[in-house]
Amino acid sequence: MQYLSLISGVIVGVILFHTIYVTRTVFHQLDEGNTKIFLRAIFPKFFLLLNFLGLAFLLTAGYVNPGVNGAFILGCSNTALPALAYFLIPSTNKAKDMGMESRFKLLHSVSVILTLVLLISNALVLSIL
Repeated sequence: MQYLSLISGVIVGVILFHTIYVTRTVFHQLDEGNTKIFLRAIFPKFFLLLNFLGLAFLLTAGYVNPGVNGAFILGCSNTALPALAYFLIPSTNKAKDMGMESRFKLLHSVSVILTLVLLISNALVLSIL
């Protein structure tokens, strides 16, 4: 179980670091054009990293505690949520580029909620284990 705690801790750390330091720094230090370029480069990598960590959690959970259980379900969630957010990126970018603000806000909100669910579920695991 300590391996699962470690992976959950890394997931929480990556999300917090990205949210608190990376995006805030970008919005305060770069102009709008460079912000757009940087965020479009970093967010796919962010979600792919979270997806990789989720898959590592899922595989470790399957090895440590085989069967359908809480760890397996969290592993599936840890893998699926960042994958969904990753696949929303092209539609989100297209909506922004085409000036479809309500669609952009909806898609962006969905990716934020997916990331928030991922953060909270892994933080809860850390408090339980």
